[in-house]
Amino acid sequence: MLEHLREVATAMRGTLDACRKHGDAPKVEAVHHLRTGTRRVEATLETLAREAGARGLGRATEEARQRWLRQLKKVRRAAGTVRDLDVHRELLAENFLPAVDTAPDKVGAELAEATAAAATGSVEITPVMQQARALDQWLKDQRSDAAQALCSTLDDHADRLLDAERQFMAAMAKRHSVSHRAHRPAARLALEDYLRLMDAMPLLDKENLHDFRKGAKKARYVAESDDKDSAAEAMAKAIKRVQDAIGEWHDWDVVREEAREALHDDGRALEAQLEARTQRAYQRALRMTASMGRRFVGEWQALRPRRAPSRRVLPRKSS
Repeated sequence: MLEHLREVATAMRGTLDACRKHGDAPKVEAVHHLRTGTRRVEATLETLAREAGARGLGRATEEARQRWLRQLKKVRRAAGTVRDLDVHRELLAENFLPAVDTAPDKVGAELAEATAAAATGSVEITPVMQQARALDQWLKDQRSDAAQALCSTLDDHADRLLDAERQFMAAMAKRHSVSHRAHRPAARLALEDYLRLMDAMPLLDKENLHDFRKGAKKARYVAESDDKDSAAEAMAKAIKRVQDAIGEWHDWDVVREEAREALHDDGRALEAQLEARTQRAYQRALRMTASMGRRFVGEWQALRPRRAPSRRVLPRKSS
């Protein structure tokens, strides 16, 4: 687990450097990997603490872990704002903008790849398309501001993240009983994380479904920490199906809110379509979550040791 932590931390810092190379317009994929990277490190740090045993990591190590988590959270939130706007622009490009639309900015060009096949002949621009274009421009401006805010702090974040990582690793090196502990299989840990999440949120609705998704992400990253275990790989893929279904609903829901904020009454036609897509995605997410929950409960029950049936000793007949 500690070696995996080093790997994901190194990869995350690499994507942070990739974002820094492009000034105030970081690449779409670089921002995506930066946010994902911070979540992977966070999930691994949480698993290490949970698996440390009754004595825990020790005061100094736990303080270093919390310091690292605070720095990761700052980067994740800043990158998340940019990433969410990228995803929302992509949704518009794939579903509402005409294929001949190409945004002049580099980010827009990347997002338009999904609909880059040039349409032949004239394209009828409907009111929904016009409203989608206006919303896309608003999102583009929001993305520019968020990217500047992210990139203006990346140099400081890079130094502080590296310092926090070094402090944690130095503290862990002194905790030999923890560093050399034999950790349980990633598939088992991920399954426990997911079932713990189900216990914490037994009834899902629009108020807590997104929080459930964030918890499921952590369980998935734990499963992905062992890419040599087929059971862990299957677990990660199953959780990702839940994550993607909920994520689709949440993205449509937020785009609908953004359309209302950006266009007001001028976006009613687009908002009506966004509302319909949001409701369909919500129902799919609930069905997927319920179905996968039943599967994971079944897997957990199959893992539990079965008690041998008790044998009744019949009294001997008196002669």
